[in-house]
Amino acid sequence: MIDTNLIIGRLGSGKTSCILHLLQNKPENENWAVIVNEFGQIGIDAALLEPESTNNLSIKEIAGGCICCAAKTQLHVTLTTLIRQHRPDRILIEATGLGHPAGIVDLLRDEYLHKVININSIINVIDLTLFNNTDEISGQRSAVNTEIFLHQNQLADIVVLNKSDLVSETCIEKSNKYLHNIYPKKKKIISTTKAKIDLKWLTLISDISHKETIRTETSNNIQTRTETITYLNTTVECFFSDYENLVSFGYILPANIIFDRKKTQDFLNTITTDLQLNIIRLKAVLNCGRFWYGFNGVAQKLDTAESFYRRDNRIEFIIPADSFEMESLRDNLFSCIDKT
Repeated sequence: MIDTNLIIGRLGSGKTSCILHLLQNKPENENWAVIVNEFGQIGIDAALLEPESTNNLSIKEIAGGCICCAAKTQLHVTLTTLIRQHRPDRILIEATGLGHPAGIVDLLRDEYLHKVININSIINVIDLTLFNNTDEISGQRSAVNTEIFLHQNQLADIVVLNKSDLVSETCIEKSNKYLHNIYPKKKKIISTTKAKIDLKWLTLISDISHKETIRTETSNNIQTRTETITYLNTTVECFFSDYENLVSFGYILPANIIFDRKKTQDFLNTITTDLQLNIIRLKAVLNCGRFWYGFNGVAQKLDTAESFYRRDNRIEFIIPADSFEMESLRDNLFSCIDKT
């Protein structure tokens, strides 16, 4: 039987950081597999997770749909292929922050997979800054009051309260009070920074393994399209997705295209912190000459780190559907390319 963990949480909560930390501490003798799912079609998370050494590690990405609903069939195919070809000791599944993850649990317990998979702890990563404002929490538009947020916490065995360095003790107490009112009772509530957790929490057997199937109505109304354009005599792949009130768009460029590090950093910093532009999410892996860098923007903050990914340049934005900034963002991004 293969131990399997589901990592869930809202966009920008720190799911990718959590998995990266776990991979950095993976026992050398264990063979692990990671499946990452993104709402957009490009797939940045797999690139951000790619380590310097891939010994005993397989990383697969499912982009362009939510594995909770629209891309569930693709998840099944990916899982069965991984199991047959790589025979992992542990599988980590990162779900997009837009879906109801109960559908993934249903799939893991289907006629074939339940014979080979042990569902270990389901881990929900929460951005603690959601609890910063008491008035916002009580408001109807607060993320804490959304159906998806509630379902994620109900499903989880372990809740990781991330970004504890950015909030007060009162905020942490407030989040714990909220979670202690969620049924079923959580096995563990962890306050941490950079989504770091101990490997031992992966090995708990999930309560959900023995419960009846949970079914939640989800939206499959994800509209996608792709196109290609020519820029600097090279082909650029363009990807677009619409989901309710959000738009995802991004670009893949050949690996030999080099971005000016300073121009790129300044540009991404500027748009991430622009409150009027209101970029919900920004992820990229770009060739900046001597080094490649991964960029991760959320909540008006941009994190940058060296990346070991080398296959191509890729960037993706998630913005409100009523924004008209796609062409401007694209043109400003392309202006950061080193043309020398």
